[in-house]
Amino acid sequence: LHGERLAPHLARFETSLEAEDWALSAAFTDLHADGYLHARYDDSRVGDYLATWLAHLLLCATPPAGALASARGLSRNGEFRFRALAPESARAELQSLLALYREGLTQPVHFFPKSAWAYMLAGESVGAALTKWRGGRSAEFSEGNDPAYRLALRREKALPDERFFELARRILRPLLEHLDDPRLR
Repeated sequence: LHGERLAPHLARFETSLEAEDWALSAAFTDLHADGYLHARYDDSRVGDYLATWLAHLLLCATPPAGALASARGLSRNGEFRFRALAPESARAELQSLLALYREGLTQPVHFFPKSAWAYMLAGESVGAALTKWRGGRSAEFSEGNDPAYRLALRREKALPDERFFELARRILRPLLEHLDDPRLR
């Protein structure tokens, strides 16, 4: 956190999805000249990457005055940073994610973050995703055994399915393309 804290920045992204007006906003109250910092004292997890990515997209879509439109993560086991996107590209990504959120308000969206992360980091390996979903030797701790998923998906079989793999690529590929994290090489 080098330098002085900047004035708060209200980032607001507005779009239209199927003739409905949607808006996403966030108040960044702890910006510095080098951007936003997502810090947590634990090892980096997929949720940290996703949260920081969303903040990064909002900052790139609505750049703050006096600060880099950049976000980075700091955790107990290291640091990661996202490379800048042009405002138009950031807005397109936000629109895509908002469309998925909208879909999820009416039906379960087959995006399971831990399994998707394993799938993408292993070079789109179906086996890695299935291991994370089923839990390998510790099935009781598997993502597929999460009570919320079991309730929401109680009528669905054969998960993860093709929709899951498509969403894993759609959500995580842009994130990974803009991520600088030496731990993942």
